[in-house]
Amino acid sequence: YDLYTFYGTHLEVSSQLEYADAQAILPGNSNNKTIERKWRDQRGDEFIESTKQCFYLMDTNRDGVLTRSELRVGMYSFGIRLSEVESEKVTQGADIDESGAIDFDEFLEFVGPEG
Repeated sequence: YDLYTFYGTHLEVSSQLEYADAQAILPGNSNNKTIERKWRDQRGDEFIESTKQCFYLMDTNRDGVLTRSELRVGMYSFGIRLSEVESEKVTQGADIDESGAIDFDEFLEFVGPEG
């Protein structure tokens, strides 16, 4: 890397971290408050905040949902290597409404039991 590339990458990563941090502390912005409340009661505030932060770190285009690609890249950054077939299976398992993307409620329902 040259300094220009390094600085550009730093700005992108810093911006994404700020976005994730800001989204994590917002009060329940999910569509179904019942899902978030259920997991908050079962796992606590810290679990909800860390799950939001994880979700919004992976939401690189900041549209509030995870595509299969965002999920796969995000999992890779956490050290989990999924093949395209595996990432498709995970996406299908988490995408309850079959919209082709995973919203925060679906993500929470998917990771909640195992955390």
